[in-house]
Amino acid sequence: MDFGVLLLRLGVAVMMLVHGIPKLGMLISGNWSAFQDPLGIGNFLSLLLCVGAEFGCSILILLGFLTRLASLILVINMCVALFLVLGLSGWGAQELAAIYLLIYLTLFYTGPGKFSLDAWWLWRDCKIEVE
Repeated sequence: MDFGVLLLRLGVAVMMLVHGIPKLGMLISGNWSAFQDPLGIGNFLSLLLCVGAEFGCSILILLGFLTRLASLILVINMCVALFLVLGLSGWGAQELAAIYLLIYLTLFYTGPGKFSLDAWWLWRDCKIEVE
């Protein structure tokens, strides 16, 4: 099962980075007004939160570090995308966000597996306590 969770983690992280990297470019270039503001908090803050989720949390999931927290943040991000941004667009537009949502819920439930920095950190802490 741990190898399957590793494949899921690596695959979804790389796929979400494909969405996050262009948004990081928008943030760096200052092109904030082109980004939607579904929460009514301003284009810049909406973009910043989205980049933090899609880019930052994807890096964490790729490494298997703080995986449950990163997955929870991405669950929230996908709920915003699914219900607020794509809410009236129909299932064809919502389907990908729904798939991502299910994957992040799964990772939140399963955790990162033993091939992760989280597992290494836990093993390291347990080893230190025993010695």
